Amino acid sequence: MMDLPPAETIIVTGQPLPRVQADAAYGGVMLDGDALAAASGRIEDALRSVAGVQLFRRSSSRTANPTAEGATARGLGGNAASRVLVTLDGVPQADPFFGSVNWPALSARPLQSALVVRGGGSAAAGPGALAGAVALESRDETEALLRGGSRAAVDSRFSVRMDAGSGRLGLFAGYGRGDGHLLVASPGIADVPARYTQWAAGGRAVLPAGSGEWQFAMAGFEDRRLRGLEGAHIAARGGDVSMRFVQRGRWEVEAVGWAQLRDFASRTLALDAARAATSIVLDQRKTPATGLGVRLEVRAPEAVRLGAELRHGQGRTQELFRFQAGVPTRMREAGGTSLTAGGFVELETAVSPSALLTAAVRMDHWRLGDGLLRETAIPDGAVTLEQGSSARTGWEPTGRVGAEWRPAPALALRLAGYSGWRLPTLNELYRPFRIGADATAANSALRPERLYGLDLGASWQPLTGVGIGFTGFLNRLDNPIANVTLASGPGVFPGVGFVPAGGFYRQRQNLEAIESHGLEADAHVQLAQVRLTASLALQRATVRGGILAGLDPAQTPRIAVTAGAQWNGALMEARLLLRHAGAQWEDDRNTRLLAEATTIDAGLLARLTRRWAVTLDAENLLDAPFATGFSGAQTERGQPRTIWLGVRLSPAGGS
Repeated sequence: MMDLPPAETIIVTGQPLPRVQADAAYGGVMLDGDALAAASGRIEDALRSVAGVQLFRRSSSRTANPTAEGATARGLGGNAASRVLVTLDGVPQADPFFGSVNWPALSARPLQSALVVRGGGSAAAGPGALAGAVALESRDETEALLRGGSRAAVDSRFSVRMDAGSGRLGLFAGYGRGDGHLLVASPGIADVPARYTQWAAGGRAVLPAGSGEWQFAMAGFEDRRLRGLEGAHIAARGGDVSMRFVQRGRWEVEAVGWAQLRDFASRTLALDAARAATSIVLDQRKTPATGLGVRLEVRAPEAVRLGAELRHGQGRTQELFRFQAGVPTRMREAGGTSLTAGGFVELETAVSPSALLTAAVRMDHWRLGDGLLRETAIPDGAVTLEQGSSARTGWEPTGRVGAEWRPAPALALRLAGYSGWRLPTLNELYRPFRIGADATAANSALRPERLYGLDLGASWQPLTGVGIGFTGFLNRLDNPIANVTLASGPGVFPGVGFVPAGGFYRQRQNLEAIESHGLEADAHVQLAQVRLTASLALQRATVRGGILAGLDPAQTPRIAVTAGAQWNGALMEARLLLRHAGAQWEDDRNTRLLAEATTIDAGLLARLTRRWAVTLDAENLLDAPFATGFSGAQTERGQPRTIWLGVRLSPAGGS
């Protein structure tokens, strides 16, 4: 009888292609799943543990306006659009209209890791990776968390993994709600706690396909928040589908396709000086938006990396405004379409066993079209304003070069130079908006932002479990888009209409440049069951040219520090995390200062069985006051002390 060859074992991983060796020249910080779920359980809080990474505002994703939650780094802020490219399983997560990221939708998912790279210009990441990139990767495990917290809060997450033959299916769901806290220290009759309700659910299938695998995903979310005034409702919702093919071996391939559906609604209220009465200013009824994209990457055996990508976005807001006696008299439509298409090639070569060189070039073509800002009178339908925007196109060449040299096994030196770019969002181009008495006009003539940067870094690992790294950087961002203050009310201004006394008229404009330089440091020490971590960012960002020359960009602290300690015992775990953010200007003119803020998060876990445990977590343990913005003459308060008590089911074989 003839012997048959043994059957081939196919193992699906559900993960992307591994990092290329060339990535070592550009640094990065890896956060594991436990770090991403610690304390608040919010992804954005975990990312803030990497000093220098920040959201545009300090507010929690329970209370902030979701459109103000773009991520940035290295002081390259200016407005709420994200200058850090956030991806989940290779799919960009920025809203197709606003350019912000809905963090609660991501926090409900079980995540394997997050790779955080500060510094832009990644040829593979493409448009949007100006200040850096965050690559989130899913995991399929059976795990759960159910906990209750301060102010009638509930936080729950559940996921299940089902293996079928050589493939698997993962499902997840998450739900959170809370009565919230008062946003100001001296509330009036009109102030109410900032309530929230948020949920997300979805699933992922991983199936073998020859020498590769298919990864199919689908998810949906809804996020409802109350911005501290009864009637100031905010609602964001969306759905996503994606497909990723990964082939490993001598020739490696990764292909990703995705579709995003988004909608957003918000009501903006004006508040009197006594905080006793409100009046509606804007009713943003809906903002449907769609994002589509495909990406292909091929890695040849000779350390050659090739890729191409196409992204398309469209969206249009529909709003009621100019209310009289609570009745709207005007309607606004604003929006358009955007398209980017590009390709890249990256090469790497080992010039010696201890030295690596890498270089990449990328070319992108962009198009902005169908731009429209139309305002009509509701009583008779007469058009009071109509501004169409002719289609615009352009080319954006970018690239990067890097080197890593290891003069000793424990020491690595890095040098990198790069350029990157970001296309203005549809929101920045076409939609005016109001916050309280302030009004900001859109600008359909905005140009893309371009970044040039230089990094010099070193990392040292003298002992197993001990490591420290430093990166010095110089960045210049040309044409940064900022909300620029042009005048104060009362008065009637183009693009926004009447601005009352005490309010400011602003317009989105391209500044000449923002120059940023600084130092980043990260360290960790593993001593038996104790792990210590620290992260530091010292940065100085300055506006160059124009009426804001010499000022700091809005919402940019000059120092950020995090320090953490974690103890893992057989039956108990404990952790502490300190975050400090320096003072930062809230506005572009540097007239309203948000004081420095220091908070401490803590957590305890007591095991009942190998997988079941009781958890006790605290956000802002010492109830430190910190300001996140301004509401009239008062500052808005960040998340007060929040205590959580719950039960947790850990993944099989996990912690």
